[in-house]
Amino acid sequence: MLPDHVSIILLSATVPNAVEFSDWIGRIKKKRIYVISTQRRPVPLEHYLYTGNSSKTQKELFLLVDANGNFLTKG
Repeated sequence: MLPDHVSIILLSATVPNAVEFSDWIGRIKKKRIYVISTQRRPVPLEHYLYTGNSSKTQKELFLLVDANGNFLTKG
């Protein structure tokens, strides 16, 4: 991995096991690792479906879950 003098700052909104990941990095680097987390989400999460399988839908995205976490059945 990186030399000992290099500090690492990792940012991710999608790592579900941040504590386990940081423990692993700490064991490899033999350093104390700090995990700082928040439940605040500055950008709302939306889920889209991209099919890309026909000329009609090739450039379309279909919203499945809106920013409030509501599953959309029409669209």
